[in-house]
This record gives sequence, C-alpha cells and structure tokens, in this order.
Amino acid sequence: MVLEGIKYVPTLAVRASEMTGLEYLPGATKDRMTPCFLLAPWANSKSLSRTISRIERAFPHRPYFLDLDRDYEITNDQSTAQQEYSALLDPSHAYANWVGFIAEYEEVMPCIQTIGLSEAEIRQQMQAVRQLGRSYCFRIMIDPLPNNLDQIIGAINAEGTADFAIILEGGWTNDALSLAAKFTGLMRTSLAAINPVVPVICSCTSIPRMFTNFNDEAPSVVPFTNRTLVDQIARNSNRERVIYGDWGSTRPREPSGFANRPLDRIDYPTDTAWYIARNKDDEWDFRDAALAVVGSDEWDDNLGIWGEEMIRNTTVNAELGVDTPQKNVAVRVNIHLHRQAFFGQPRIDPLSLDEDWQD
Repeated sequence: MVLEGIKYVPTLAVRASEMTGLEYLPGATKDRMTPCFLLAPWANSKSLSRTISRIERAFPHRPYFLDLDRDYEITNDQSTAQQEYSALLDPSHAYANWVGFIAEYEEVMPCIQTIGLSEAEIRQQMQAVRQLGRSYCFRIMIDPLPNNLDQIIGAINAEGTADFAIILEGGWTNDALSLAAKFTGLMRTSLAAINPVVPVICSCTSIPRMFTNFNDEAPSVVPFTNRTLVDQIARNSNRERVIYGDWGSTRPREPSGFANRPLDRIDYPTDTAWYIARNKDDEWDFRDAALAVVGSDEWDDNLGIWGEEMIRNTTVNAELGVDTPQKNVAVRVNIHLHRQAFFGQPRIDPLSLDEDWQD
C-alpha cells in the first residue's frame, strides 16, 4: 500500500539548497518521509537525467513522488535539458512523453498529469502507469482548482483502485489556517466519493517571502500553523489517513529577476516555528547570527544532525559552517525536515543516527 507507515510528505523543488539539506539527513530520518520532488532542469545540465541523478543521490534507494515543476521558466530553447522538460509538458496521447520518461526510473511514483485531459485520457494514463508496476499520485492545486476536477474525480472512481495518494496543494500562504475552509470543503465534496482508504496529503508553506523586517538582537520567531491545519482537517474528515505535508521550509519558484544580496542571517527551525537571527543595525555577519541562535532558549544542541553542527561550526568560524545564503537555506531545510519527520516522537538518541556526513 502506498505511503504505508509514512506520516510526512514534503514537497521539494529540485534546487541546490533543498537537495543538500535532504542529502545530509540520516537514513533513519529519510525512512520516515516520502518526498514529492518537482522536476525541472538542473542548473547548466545537458539532460533531465541529471536532475534525477541529483534526487537519487540525496534520497537513495527509496520510492518518491515526482511531478513537473510548472513554476519553472524556460529561458533557453536551445538547451537540451529545457527541450526535454518542455516535451514532458505535452499532453498528447495522455502525456505519453511523461509516462515514457518516468518508465526509466524505478523509484519514481509519478504524479498523474491532468491538465487539458478528459476523463478517458486520464484513465489511459493511470492504466499506463499501473502497467509499469508503479503506484502514483494526484497532485491537486486548491487555488485555483483544476477546471477539469470533475473529470479527475470521475477517472479515479471509474478505475476503482486505491493504491495511490492525493496531494492537496495550497502553495504559499501568509497563514496556513486560512486554507482550512478550502481543504475541508474539497474533502467533503469532490473527494467524498473517493475510497476513504486513499491517503490524502495536505500541503502548503508559509515561510516568509522577504526577510528585510527581521532586525533584532535576539532571533525573531515566525510561527507556522501547518500542523494545526492538518489536525483540523483530519478531525473534520471521514478519511482514514490525512497526512502532513509542507515545502520543507521553502516555497515555490518565483519569477526570476535581479535582487540585492541578502543580509547575512541564520534560520533555525523548531517543531512549530522558524527563528530568524538577523540584525542590520549592528551589521551582523553569519557568525554573529549563529551566536545569537546558539545563545537562545530555542537552541537544542542535541539533534545530532548536519544542520545543527553547521550552525555550531559557524559560531567558531563561518568558513567552517554557514558562509553563504544558500548554505543557510540548506541548513534550515535539513533541520526542518528532521524535526517534522520525527514530530511527536520521543527524543531520539543522537548516537542512533550513526551515519557520517562530509562537508
């Protein structure tokens, strides 16, 4: 059964920070999650196969969901990788190019591509994926809802199988709880007829888009209410499994453009908040920010994972730890994924996380 024993499904764009943060997690943490990766060309790569290689280096020998990153912008139509990506967006023959692509990678559980398809075409794609011996997923954006949602639900019910999952995706929001009515309404209406044993993942992200307002001598707290949202939905649903999802403390791709270099800062995740250490007035560098985090009441110091060690190293010398904004995000992703994978579980002995990492 798909997602058996799994209680965390993070959505991860395939970008350097996300992949580094995931790669340096202990195997015990990876075993507790099934990510949904959003496929796009890896930077300067000549083939989309490079993206899959990067995913499977970060998350080896484990099944994962794969969807197309439709927020990715094609910028060079002469690039082979971008041409390959564009071909996967082609809905011809029920997204035959997509089915052919995922057939090459045994660990992939594909998200069924539904944009522009009829009920019959969606069923055709589902059948093609099942012939590969794969489970699959429907990833449904809730705002706006697909204009062919009735066809999607019709195809699901007509096929009659239950070995798949549904991700309800809320994307970025200021407040996760503001999505409760949309999630719950969809569960009570369109999804109500779907077999209740099919797991439904509720996902969104509320990581700040801008950090310019964070400027204090102590880390600033940014609560996130994703867990409360999913608990509310589960209580108001007849579904047997409502699973927690988020974006691993990141957000969807945004239109590219030029921006100023962000001020040095350290982001430290706890179970239900991010603590942002940044002080423009005092001209903090990464080491100053790390010292503020480690000196705060929120600092754990006993997770036994790479991200924590990187922050600790930064208090000694930033060159040994976090010395770029990208490394800060990788550290944040690493700690966030670990905490959410073990959310609500007894304290883990760091010695049991016995895998070494390499900087």
